[in-house]
Amino acid sequence: MALTTKVIDGDVLMLRIMFPGGSTLTMTADRNGKSVSVAPDDKEIAERLSSLFHWSSDRVGEPGYPFTSLNQVIYGIETLARSAMSVEQFIQGLREVLEVSDKHLAPEVDVKPPSLTVVDLSPSGNGWLIDARFQSGEHFKLAINKASIGWVADPTEPTRDREVMKFLSGVKGARVSSDEDLALLIMEVAHYSSDIAVWLQGLHSAISEKLKP
Repeated sequence: MALTTKVIDGDVLMLRIMFPGGSTLTMTADRNGKSVSVAPDDKEIAERLSSLFHWSSDRVGEPGYPFTSLNQVIYGIETLARSAMSVEQFIQGLREVLEVSDKHLAPEVDVKPPSLTVVDLSPSGNGWLIDARFQSGEHFKLAINKASIGWVADPTEPTRDREVMKFLSGVKGARVSSDEDLALLIMEVAHYSSDIAVWLQGLHSAISEKLKP
């Protein structure tokens, strides 16, 4: 599996992906535009990735397109990269993740990236709504609003549900990250979790990592 490094700092977004074979991809977006570089240098792959990246970025915010910000695009690309074993498999999967309709931009998808959970993230009023359905059959909806957090799970477990609310309310109150970044992190962890208990444990670990000096 590929290793990833992500930087989201104000207007600068950077994602570096290191594949098992030794190839490294770097995708950057800042005030000067968007760029993709490949090491060792491969102009063909860089151009294919650049086309996908620019195409998706240009569609951000359009009605019906699943990504409403460039942050979400970067998180979606990172999630795919972590399950890819090679650059070619990554490019094939990227076309599906970014919902590319222009067949000239990249080859057809042959291998779908593994996904343990179906997660939908969408803006809702002054916040975000995360809807997650796990392989186990468990399901939750989580609303992160400007002044509150809402949680509904199926099946309900009062002790666990209180723990989720207490933990997320504490994270939100501590202002560890923006509401959007918190929603993206919740979505990312859910993708690799088999049920709500595993998701909550993974989220604890992810938040702890963010708090490290």
